[in-house]
Amino acid sequence: MTIHENLLKSKLKNDQPVVGTWSIISSPIVVEILALSGFDFLILDMEHGIYDQTALDACIRACEAAGCAPIVRVPGINPSAVQWALDMGAHGIVVPQVGNAASATIAVEMTKFAPNGTRGYNPFTRVAGYAAPGSNQVGKLRNDFGLTSVIVENQTALDELDAILSIVDLDMVYVGVYDLSIALGYAGDTKHPALCRVLDQAVARIRSAGKIAGLMVRSKEDVTRAAKLGARFLVYSVDTLILREAAKRAVAEFERGVSEAQL
Repeated sequence: MTIHENLLKSKLKNDQPVVGTWSIISSPIVVEILALSGFDFLILDMEHGIYDQTALDACIRACEAAGCAPIVRVPGINPSAVQWALDMGAHGIVVPQVGNAASATIAVEMTKFAPNGTRGYNPFTRVAGYAAPGSNQVGKLRNDFGLTSVIVENQTALDELDAILSIVDLDMVYVGVYDLSIALGYAGDTKHPALCRVLDQAVARIRSAGKIAGLMVRSKEDVTRAAKLGARFLVYSVDTLILREAAKRAVAEFERGVSEAQL
């Protein structure tokens, strides 16, 4: 399937909220099921998920074939992982563990061809249709095709947020609430009032800079709050939790049914 437009990126540029989930189960079957459920995107997670190159390739294909945008979270400032994901046809890159504006700049440059960045060029890969098109200005090879984003999840990145937001080719800043809850001393309490104020302020600054703001959501109330704040890239839960909660609901239904049958 030849893709020339990044529909996810177009929706975000039009200020339309989009929803996806974290994928840490590196199964193309699970990815396909999630993609067919109506998510706008899946984040294939190489930082916390069990993704090697073979699994990543299969899951990018499964996601894309189901009409869902495959986004890849690479394991930190890792040029090789960015290269693999983009050559395989990912629609975007999320770079975690960005500590300051300098590392954010490196992260963005890894996703772009010269003169904007340091990405390697091979026109014989999947992203080029294996066709050696003769130019890196077509289809998914264009520097502006992919969604380029970093995660702000520590104090030093917060301190340099304005400088990070000044990076021209950076499309999105995702605010990592779980890591921030640890880094700022709230011991994993993602609803701590002080942390919520930090999130509110960060999203407002991201929006003011003309960038897309991303947040984790776990409920309808979270979605409403995030959307009102101005976050447009909303990541709903994680595939492992979605699966576990669905299984728990099935077991609870079974137990209720048995109980009623015994009355």
